[in-house]
Amino acid sequence: MHAPLSVGPHHAPFPLTLEKLAMGESASVMSINMDGALKKRLFALGLKEGAQVRVLRRAIFGGPMHLRVGTSELIVRLKEASCICLATAS
Repeated sequence: MHAPLSVGPHHAPFPLTLEKLAMGESASVMSINMDGALKKRLFALGLKEGAQVRVLRRAIFGGPMHLRVGTSELIVRLKEASCICLATAS
């Protein structure tokens, strides 16, 4: 029998990605795992490795996330948010 996985804010079994953050939570970007023009656009808007990101709002029914990165505010789809790995402050 396998031991149950501990799923809490400090015991996530998988890397924390942006789409898992709740409204009001903040974290630091570790990596952005996507290629192409979208990654370049996010980088130009300040969403890059080492940046602090805060979730301002989340749309219902799996809609996009409203984020603050530095002085910029962005709307990001959950598909793209799932490609952004984070490190939380412990």
